[in-house]
Amino acid sequence: MSTTLRALPTFLLWCALITNTQATGDSLRYLLPKDTVFLTIEGEEKFFVHRLERKQTLYSLSRFYGLSVEELYYYNPGLKEKSGLVGQAIRIPIPNRAIKRYKDNTFAAGKHASVYYVVKKGDTMFRICRTYFRMPMEIIMERNDMTSTTVKEGQRIHVGWISTEGVPESFRQFSGDPNSRRNEAMSRIYQREKVAKKEKEHQGVAYWQKNSKEDSDFYALHRHAPIKSVIAVTNPMSKRTVYVKVIGRIPDTVYGDDVVVVLSPITAKVLNAKDPRFFVRVKYWE
Repeated sequence: MSTTLRALPTFLLWCALITNTQATGDSLRYLLPKDTVFLTIEGEEKFFVHRLERKQTLYSLSRFYGLSVEELYYYNPGLKEKSGLVGQAIRIPIPNRAIKRYKDNTFAAGKHASVYYVVKKGDTMFRICRTYFRMPMEIIMERNDMTSTTVKEGQRIHVGWISTEGVPESFRQFSGDPNSRRNEAMSRIYQREKVAKKEKEHQGVAYWQKNSKEDSDFYALHRHAPIKSVIAVTNPMSKRTVYVKVIGRIPDTVYGDDVVVVLSPITAKVLNAKDPRFFVRVKYWE
């Protein structure tokens, strides 16, 4: 990276990098050696943005990065409703195994694109090196011509490379629908909460906002289950069960007495609900 680019303010630096080098590929390939992958970290996952080129499809894009189309929809709320996807920014989760941190005798520059990490507020050089990428600090500092361990928000740090031949699905710790993975994790929480408690069960009407575009998280409003606890909601029609966190009480003045649970849109969709009101069975610990 040139001295001129280093001197630019963060916003201008971002614009300069995105304008000249980004992850787009071309009409035949999804990633080229000239592309640059800029990683951000959300929770425990690393992401970058791929901009769709002509003739690129969501199906082929998902296969290239070892994902399913449903996973793309999960990580990109609202994507399913969009048309004219050329130029669309698609968030892609990248597993650690896909990031090549060092060059060895088999490394071919023409088959790899550079990977940079975008520093966020609160980051330290120690955290970036040891926690995020598990690399010696001196290696990253030398790779980026750094003379100080001080980092600034928005700074781009070269951490490695990614193969232009794609990400094998086997590189990912989990595969398949991410909602199923999350539901499995919530199920384990539900089972852990049963210690010294009695399981309650009842049935009635579940309500959700069918026209909502929100695809955020598994949560519910319930009349009796403890706040922040996990409850099991079953749709007998689809024979699906989803485990959701209770974030509040059902307002008495808004819903009828027959409504036993109010669900987030993504919860209702996973339960395969067809109508805003549908019959469910609910279990919880008390």
